[in-house]
Amino acid sequence: MDFNNIYQRMKFEEYEISEDERSQLTDYLKSAGSAYRLESNTAILVFCYSNEPASENVTLVRKFLAKEVVDYSRSAAVTGLYRVWKLGASADIDDLVSILALSLDESRHDTSLAAIGCAFLLMHWLNDRRLSTALMSLLETLHDEVRRENDFVVNLFIYACWSAYDNWAQRNGQRRIHFDTIEEALPIYWDRPKYLLESIN
Repeated sequence: MDFNNIYQRMKFEEYEISEDERSQLTDYLKSAGSAYRLESNTAILVFCYSNEPASENVTLVRKFLAKEVVDYSRSAAVTGLYRVWKLGASADIDDLVSILALSLDESRHDTSLAAIGCAFLLMHWLNDRRLSTALMSLLETLHDEVRRENDFVVNLFIYACWSAYDNWAQRNGQRRIHFDTIEEALPIYWDRPKYLLESIN
């Protein structure tokens, strides 16, 4: 199956996959080798957008959160679980907080970007204060690493600040902006309580 072609058609043509395609997709994701293939990223997204978060579907996607899974594909599992399906049970939030805690691991860069974006989204969606606390801690940790000139975290820090602002802006009807420099990210960081939940202001 050409997962990328199907994904693009779903995004731009409102395409609905056939039952035969759904069966092939599920069989692919269940196969042992799918954890090690980059194309699993798109396959996971197609699966999540075309299925409800039934327990067996969630279990299948959770397989791709494992340590040995290709980072790019693991990031799709995070996106599918927390952005597409918006899972918000206590155990789900615990898992997302745990994923955020591994953000300094260079082998998990794509996963961390996905988790940060999903965490800000769900924080507002669910009014979840555990996520707010975890994101405050992460912002401060990333800033400390930037000050130590840890080049790896610069992109994560900028993205975290942008995601903080962007989700706040959408939630509050404010103008959305894009930025990609430290200089633009720092004002968001200095005013970080504004973009989190009130309990930790």
